[in-house]
Amino acid sequence: MSKPKKLIFKNGKRVLVDFDEVSRSEYDKQYNRRRAVEKPDYLKFYHSTQWQKVRAEAMTRDLDLCVRCGNKGYLVDHIVPSEDDWSNRYDVDNLETLCKKCHQLKTKREWTKRHKGVQRAMKVHVISGYPGSGMASYVASKVDTSHDLVFDYDLLMSSLNGNLIESIYSDNDNQSNNQDKLSNIKSRLHQSNVDIYEYVELIYEMILRKLRTERTFNNVWILRTFPDERLKNLLVTTGYDVEYLRLDTTREECTRRLKTVGRYTDSMSTTMDKIDRLDDEGLFDDYKLIKTKKRKK
Repeated sequence: MSKPKKLIFKNGKRVLVDFDEVSRSEYDKQYNRRRAVEKPDYLKFYHSTQWQKVRAEAMTRDLDLCVRCGNKGYLVDHIVPSEDDWSNRYDVDNLETLCKKCHQLKTKREWTKRHKGVQRAMKVHVISGYPGSGMASYVASKVDTSHDLVFDYDLLMSSLNGNLIESIYSDNDNQSNNQDKLSNIKSRLHQSNVDIYEYVELIYEMILRKLRTERTFNNVWILRTFPDERLKNLLVTTGYDVEYLRLDTTREECTRRLKTVGRYTDSMSTTMDKIDRLDDEGLFDDYKLIKTKKRKK
């Protein structure tokens, strides 16, 4: 005997399905009924005037488009789920417009991470130093590539402006120890593009939002030339184990290194001047000085 059928709406059309099949709309109704009992604050929040106002603000900002795929956006979602950070539920900077498909994929990833992911005792390392001080090399010697997160401004800039790709594939026919070629590669890796700066900052701001509730990594390494009050204020409230490190490579040594690879410019000198000024103002007082090996000249 065949199963009885029922008529439901599926993808905007009326279709016959097996009687025991649960449709999306039925699932949503069951989910909302369960949430009304278990989490009544959620329903009050999503029906509040304040939420409707901030939701409309986010959709206007995103031009009613899904920020992930560019298709028509229908839903406004919390980047850091409100379940993880309830106090941040009205922050428009923590909202993004999504289409239904992208929202479903994000929700699935969040569920998997919450229910099947590993919670780790995460430590945050904030690394600072003069340009050319060797911050990336220091982190590379410490990082666990399987369970660590690294934010390196220079490397991210290089990947977005194409210099990283160019460096990997240039001189592909002669991967020798030719010092001139290595110097050229290092120089390209640190070329900046002012048009891309905004995108690097957006990624950094996204990391800051996620760090509010993150427990997935063993270590998070953040390479910052200058102290950042936003980061410092955030880390004070998260309860993470945090250390601030500063490489002891001198300004004179960093200048020599930068000139060797053709990276020393007026802007580098200005950056170093700012670091010295912030140091005089005591903004590096919380940083532990790390001794680095001196390179042979």
